Order: sequence, then C-alpha cells, then structure tokens
Amino acid sequence: MIIRKLLFIFFSFSGFLFAQTKEDVQVITKDYDLGKLKTLQNLYEKKETEEKKTAYEAAKRNGWPITIKGEDGSFQELMKLTPDGFPIYYSTHNVAAARSTRTNFLNAGGGLGLSLDGEGMVARVWDGGTVRRTHNGFGGRVTTVDDLSGINYNDHATHVTGTIIAAPWNGLSAEIKGMAKNATARTFNWNNDESEAVSEVLNGMLVSNHSYGVPIGSGGSTLPAWIIGAYIEDSRIWDEITFSAPYYLPVISAGNDGANNNNPNPITQGTDKLIGNKTAKNTLIVANAQDATIASDGSLFSVIINSSSSQGPTDDRRIKPDITGNGTDLTSTVSTSSTLTNSNIATDTYSGTSMASPNVAGTLLLLQQHFKNVTSGFMKSSTLRGLVCHTADDAGDTGPDVRFGWGLLNAKKAAETISGNGLTSWISEEKLNQGQTNTMTVKSAGGVNNPLVISITWTDLPGIANNGDLGDNNSTPVLINDLDIRVTRNGSTVYYPWRLQSGPNSPALRNGDNFVDNIEVVRIDNPSAGDYVITVSHKGNLVTGSQNYSLIATGITSGFSLIPTSENVQLCNNQTATYTFSYKQSISGTTNFSAVGVPSGANVSISPSSLSANGIVTMTVSNLSSLTPGDYSIGIVGNNGTETETRTRFLKIYSSTFEPTTLTSPLDGLNGTLTSLSLNWESNPNAENYRIQVSTSSTFGTLVVNELTTDLNYIVSGLNEDTIYYWRVIPSNRCGVAPSSSVTVNNFRTGVVVCDNIFTATDFSNATIDVVENSTASVPIVVTGGITIADLNVTLDISHTWIGDMIITLTGPIEIGSPEIVLFYQPCIGNDSTYPDIQATLDDSGGAITCSTTSPVVSGVLEPIESLALVNGLVADGTWLLNVLDVGNQDGGIINSVTLNFCKVIPSVLSTTDNIFNSLKVYPNPAKGIVNIDLAGSVSGETVYELFDVQGRKVISKVSSNTVETLNIENLSGGIYLLTIENSGAKTTKKLIIN
Repeated sequence: MIIRKLLFIFFSFSGFLFAQTKEDVQVITKDYDLGKLKTLQNLYEKKETEEKKTAYEAAKRNGWPITIKGEDGSFQELMKLTPDGFPIYYSTHNVAAARSTRTNFLNAGGGLGLSLDGEGMVARVWDGGTVRRTHNGFGGRVTTVDDLSGINYNDHATHVTGTIIAAPWNGLSAEIKGMAKNATARTFNWNNDESEAVSEVLNGMLVSNHSYGVPIGSGGSTLPAWIIGAYIEDSRIWDEITFSAPYYLPVISAGNDGANNNNPNPITQGTDKLIGNKTAKNTLIVANAQDATIASDGSLFSVIINSSSSQGPTDDRRIKPDITGNGTDLTSTVSTSSTLTNSNIATDTYSGTSMASPNVAGTLLLLQQHFKNVTSGFMKSSTLRGLVCHTADDAGDTGPDVRFGWGLLNAKKAAETISGNGLTSWISEEKLNQGQTNTMTVKSAGGVNNPLVISITWTDLPGIANNGDLGDNNSTPVLINDLDIRVTRNGSTVYYPWRLQSGPNSPALRNGDNFVDNIEVVRIDNPSAGDYVITVSHKGNLVTGSQNYSLIATGITSGFSLIPTSENVQLCNNQTATYTFSYKQSISGTTNFSAVGVPSGANVSISPSSLSANGIVTMTVSNLSSLTPGDYSIGIVGNNGTETETRTRFLKIYSSTFEPTTLTSPLDGLNGTLTSLSLNWESNPNAENYRIQVSTSSTFGTLVVNELTTDLNYIVSGLNEDTIYYWRVIPSNRCGVAPSSSVTVNNFRTGVVVCDNIFTATDFSNATIDVVENSTASVPIVVTGGITIADLNVTLDISHTWIGDMIITLTGPIEIGSPEIVLFYQPCIGNDSTYPDIQATLDDSGGAITCSTTSPVVSGVLEPIESLALVNGLVADGTWLLNVLDVGNQDGGIINSVTLNFCKVIPSVLSTTDNIFNSLKVYPNPAKGIVNIDLAGSVSGETVYELFDVQGRKVISKVSSNTVETLNIENLSGGIYLLTIENSGAKTTKKLIIN
C-alpha cells in the first residue's frame, strides 16, 4: 500500500477575490493562452475523476481503505493508482519560523521600513480537508472554496493556513502570527488539485502551497525504485501548468522521509527520496530546518537540517529541494481541541516539511507585495523562484546540496535585493532568441564580505515523463531549453555556475556549464572591484524559438537606477506606447536619458531628458503606423558620465491591415486525403487568433468547421469520403479582422476508405493471463503491405472470469514510435457478480460499452477508451502487440484471437459529377434493423446500392429511383460494412456499422 503523505507543505496563493484587483488579474493573465488553460483544466478534471474512480473500484476488490486516520491525528485518503497498480494515498501527518527565514524583517516594525503583512494578497491552500474558517486567528479572511459550508474541519489544513495568514487576535498568543497576517486565503481540499490550480491560474494566482506527497514507504510497502527521483507524469503536469501560466509558482514540501525511509536503489545512500511533483522543474520544493540562530542584523549564525526532511536530488541530478524553510515545532491554528470549549481559539505545535512550506509560501506573498509596491507589477515565477534561491544563506555543504538545496530562505536579503534594484542589485526579465547571445556589464563593489552573485532562472517546457520504462535513476536530462550563464573578468577569467556531481553527496562544482538545472547561479566569493561581463547563451535549439528568463545580480554597485514601473505594451499601430521608470541616484550629478533600439520610422520622446535628483521618467513611442506588425525591444539608457544603465521594454505591434496567412498542408488540390486530418498554416505575426473555416462550398455558404483558435493547426474529423472541401484561415487581432475576401482558400478531396486489409494473430505463446496480481499477456500481430492507416478496427476474443481486472492496450510497431492506445480500462468493474469474457470489435464510431449479465459480458461494436485515430496517417508495417494487464488476483484467462482491420484511402476518380453526393446522408450509423439513405434530391434516374462485409462479400444489392431509400439489415450480424452508392457514373462508398 503506497501512502502519499501530507508533508506539511502549504499551497499559498496570491489571490484576487478579497483584495487583488481586477486590474491585477488582467495584468497577470494578459499573455496567457486562456483557451489552452481551459482545455488543460477540463483534461485534468477528467483525468482526476477517472483516476479516483479506478482507485476506489480497486479498493473495493482488494479490501483497501478509502481513508485512514492515525492516532497521531494524521489523515490519509486514497486518490489513484501507480502505472503498475499500487494504491497512492494523499496523507497528512510561528514566530520562530519568521525569525529563521527573516520574514519578520518584512513585517510592520521589522526594521526595513516596509510594513509588509500581506495586504492585498490572497493565499491559495490545497490540503487534506476543510480549514476551520471560523477560527479567531483568521478573522473571516478564509473561504473554503470547494466546501463552503462544511464543518468537518481538518487540523492539518487549518495549521498550514494559519502559518501563512493567522493573526494573534481575540486573545490568541502572538506565537501563532502567520507570515502574512493581513492576507486572505482561498482553500481547497486536495481532490482535483491539478484542475483546480488551472482554474485559479485563470483568476491571477501567483503562489500556491501543497503540504502533501508520496512517501517512499508506508503501510508496510515500499514504492518501486524507478519512481523515486524520476520525472513522472505528476512532475510533467505541474511543469505544463506553470509553463502555461508564467506568473504562477507552486510551493511544495519536500517530504519527511529523511531519517525514516530509504530508497531501495538510491543514487547514493541517504539521498534520492523525492517523488512526483517534487521532481518538477518549475516548482519550488521546500526542505525543513530546525530553528536557526540569527543575529540582530538578520545574518545567519547557524542552522541544522531536520533529520526527517527528505533529500534530493532528482534522477537527472537537478538541485532539489530548492530552498529550506523553518518547519520544526511551529505553533499555529488548528481546528479542534480536547482542552478548550471553543475550538475557534485552538492551537497546536507541529513539525515537518508541511510546516516549512507555508513558512516559505507566506513569505513569497510578501515579496510579491513588495515588488508590486516598488514597480506597480508582479514578478514572474522564474524571477521569484530565482530571487529566493539566489539570496538564500548557504547551509550544509558549500554551494547547493541535496539537503538544503540553495540554502535557508533569507527574506530580508530578498527584499533588499528588490529595494536596491539598479543600485546595489539587478533584477530584470529578459528574452533570449534562437542563436542569440545576450551580454551585460556590472560593476562589483569588491571584497570578501560582498560576493558577486549572478543568476539566471527560466520556466522550462514540460519534459518527457518516465512511466517506468526508463529504469532506475535514469540520468538523462529532462531540461528542454538549455540556457547557459558565464561571467568574465578582464576578458580572460571565466566563472561558471554551480552544479551537482553525479555522486550527489560530493560537494557541488563550478568549473563548467550546468546541463540540467533551469536555475544557474554564479558566485564569486572574493571579487576584485571593477567590471564583470555577464554572458547568456544557449545550447542546441530553443524549442519555442526563444526563451524568457530572469536575471539577478547582487554585490554590485551603481550611482543610479532606472526601474520600470509600467508593463510591456501591446497595441495597434495607430496608438502610442508609453513607459514609465522610477529614477534614483546615490551620488550627486546629472544623468542624461536616451533611447536605444528604436524601430526605423518610429519617434521616441523622453521626459525629462535628464535628472539630478530622484524622479519619474516617461518614454513615449509614437508614429508606429509604418512598423511591420511584430515584436520589438526598446531600451532607455541612462548615462551619468561614468556609467551607463539600460532597461529594455518590449513592444508588440498589431495592425488592422492583414497579410494573407500561408496555408501549408494539405497541399492545395490534394486528392485522396484521410477523412480525419490536420490543417496547418504558418504563423502570422499580426494575428492574435485564427478562425478556421471548412466548407463543401467554395463560397463557404455552409460551414463544416467554424472555430477560433490560437494554434497553428486544427484537426478536423468525421469528413465524408470522396468529397471536395474548401478551407481558409481568417486572422484577427485587437485592431480588427481580416476580410474573408482577402484570405487564401485551398481545397482538398477526401479519398474512398477501403477497409479490406485484415491481419490476424497467429502467435499465442504468451496469451495466457495468470491468476496472480498484475499478471500480463500479449499477442503479436505482424502487418505488411505498406498501408497508410486511414482507420483501424480491432476485433478481440478474450476469455476471462473477471474482466473488470483487465487493462487492455494496443501498441504499434517500434518503427512508428510504439504508440499505445487503451482499448478497455477495467470494463464493467462496478458489477458485483462474476462477469466473464469479451468478444467485441473496437471502432471509433462504435457505441458505448454496455455490460451484459451473460457471457460474453462485453460484445458488439464499441468505442475504445482512447481513439484509434491516434495512428491515422502512419504506415502500419511492423509488429503490433495486443497487451493485457490483469491488476487483480484469483481470476485468469486467455487471449483467444485478435484481428486488426486497417482501412486505407484511395484517391477519388474525378468526373464531371464528382459533387453529386455532397449532400448524401446515411443514418442511423451505427444502425440496427434498417438504414436510411437520403440522396437529398441531388440525383435522378436509377441508383444502385450495394452492401459489402469486410471480407468483400456482397450481402445486399438494390436498385431504386427513389431519392430516399431504406435497406433492411435486420438479418445481418453486427460488424463493419461498406455501402457503395452509384448514380449516372458517380460512385461513393460509406462505412456502415451494424449493431
């Protein structure tokens, strides 16, 4: 039994409902692909529902508990299964914390003069139950989003939320004060955390906290070694969410396996204990330290890791955990008390990474609040993640290590870095294009007490998940876009970023490039005063053509600063772009301002043109009508005679005049296309959206497809055979829509689908399904002939006494990438009685699975769980495998037969009457008893109807002059048939399914 422990991590979200303004949300989400995010939300919600349903059904069969309550107050809940059938449970298990991480310096009266207590910020928290929203420590600032009126409160969730936002009101002790005591919280239970996170992202979420995870061993069993430290589907999903929402940073506990549980096959003994979303690239993973010894000025004397805190790294040797917080003996709000009559004042003391995580997440809210106060905007997640890792106090081994990550969070240093931006530090958000190298010069103040530290951080694309097929401790980097930072002194001395060694217990190195991490930090411990050149480049190809990244430097000195206080601009070319900058100077003198990178034809004015005291500088860019639509970088340059500082802003120009969008495939006039195909076009730099339209008419009077998308392709399916289709793509943007008369129109003609390519399995040497748990069987089917797949149907005959135990898949040949399609996923599992045998044909046009009370329980023509169209367009040659995984015990069976029927497309025969059947309708389809054919009055004279089975045998022939005809099929067995219709030399073929 696998227990997914609630590792005392909290999901802190910067929110919108109570105080975050509508304008804040719009700024955060303005560049998000909202359509893609909504699609992800629906996809994850469906996945989560199916996973939990399957897990509950497996629990019923195997006698597993759905929830477990421990004597120590811990709470566990069954959520899903691993790919190899093990149950996964989510499980549950402050003033001192604020001092350890220096968060108290940010609060009102903290000594920095910032008075940051979370005003205007909203934390989001996912946890193992409902937060006691009525607790006095919350003062009505908590909304339990997915349990608005529930009273089954949870101690752990309440404690985590309190660590973020609790305030010592109404007689509560000052020790329960949270990191951001004036923030509000939106809280959720941990069901559907992925889809709910996407929903909150759409509402401007900045930070979240998750205090739960999967421990190595619990409930008497240990996870398989391959999953520990691996980049798995959970990891990939959180990277996909964060890449799609670049302002969102999930804060996640590392786990509590440090001293208690060991990886059965670790990279190095005592390491390699992170699982699931803790191995994602774009999340912030938090380790747990004991109370630190802190000097009055905020400097660190000493800190010790809590022995229970889980160690990294990931299998590809990335630096995880990222950061360390204080989660040992934290007193906070809880939901119940055995000694108090009023549970709204109950408190308790907990330890774990579940406590360290909200300590960090609450602090991150304050740093976002501070950045907003300084710049009028928020940091991207890469900037926030990079900032806290960059400014952390080194602890444990020198440099990053697998226990502390980059070190102990130092909120004071992070806030000072924001405050000193341009004077004693540098923070900027940059872009690196394919093949580009960016350089920048900074001046070090010099000295052993002022190290020069320079870092880049980026939000990387999701990688390829390991589903158990890559073995243990696979060290292949999961990094997609590999950026590099180097720092050079006097053109000769080169400084490299930190990286872990292959043996993670060995000290980190900084003598070469880092190939695996998406945060790279260069530290020069005792720099000479003077200039240093920062170079940012990349290896290989940037998958998206460019990569945004965040650049941070500390230990520098400058006489003045220019801080952007307005957002990057997107506008129409008949408008004017305005940027504002906050100017500060630390020495006397005058700084003159100019522009760099101004597009040819545009005008720039800067007001004032110089300053000799702190003030606001405005840069206005006008006369944009002559600019080609696209992206531009414009910089403002300050020069005081001895030094120069440049801040770059981005400008996106749109026009109401559109160039035609180039349609790339299918080729114009192509004959013999599939009835499901991808329409593709080139990117139009002037487009924000594309309307894809498909019609059987060149005038587009009737539309088969009329969809708005931001993608550069659209998959259209369900087209009629032997039919000419016209398609066009109409670009649009905030300035207007291209007139339909000006866009390119292409056409293609679908071919005739012929389904007579039948291949039957002959090798049943591994066809027996054993009675032991997780037994497997497989049958190969060898396919030849060079068929390009237009459609695929699979006919199965499997004997099994309890089919609800079976997961049945079809895997394609290795030559086409071994695509895997799930045909059945534990069918009829809800039945209480014995239910044997499957005799069915799987077809994308088939009906829903129904369960009979007699053998075969599943039969007929059925729709598979996953679409067989996944392999459409591929060449079928090679060995296919029909696979069965039996996740239960006691019941077995055998694969009796497997047949693959491949359909191919042959080009239509062109004739003067090739449009005669454009309005043809065949219904119902699937059919039973009778089938109707409506020629829509488009023909005259006699029409010949012939129905063939898949073996090519003619089973019905009829000649009629009616424009609507009926065929009697009640005596035909269920299956796939081909109906040919011929009139006046024109002929078409339709696939008909008979139930």
